[in-house]
Amino acid sequence: MFTKEMAYTALQTWCDNVVKVGKVYAEGGDAQAVSLQVLSDNYDYDNGHVLFKPTQTFGEQTFRPTKEGALSYFVGGNSEFPNDKGFKLKPWVKVWYSKEDLILHNDLAIVQCNVHFIGSDDSHIFVNKSFVFRECDDGKVRIILHQSSLPYQP
Repeated sequence: MFTKEMAYTALQTWCDNVVKVGKVYAEGGDAQAVSLQVLSDNYDYDNGHVLFKPTQTFGEQTFRPTKEGALSYFVGGNSEFPNDKGFKLKPWVKVWYSKEDLILHNDLAIVQCNVHFIGSDDSHIFVNKSFVFRECDDGKVRIILHQSSLPYQP
């Protein structure tokens, strides 16, 4: 049975991983390898199906149902996804969530929250997020839905 604590841990892990990828990249490490590990550990691409709508995608490549598409959004460099610049490479030095609301249902947590990103250049982005986390057969919590959008500005 999914608990609030499990949901909060999954959200914090997601935030920490954004910082981790950017830090590895900034230090000259293999951001692609780290991102692949993040995708395996925290998204259910390897064992199931993931619905992923990144913040800065559009047109035919709006949705990323494959691990390859998600990786491209994270680190760029894939000719199949020419508009991807590598969102996680900024690097982001601080990422946190706020104003979360959630529904717990058996092995799922359905979460909406706001996520704040602070870049090494002191830039700030605020994004609305929806996640569905699933407790998988191996006991790990993984994302099966990740939707992201910029707040509406009339």
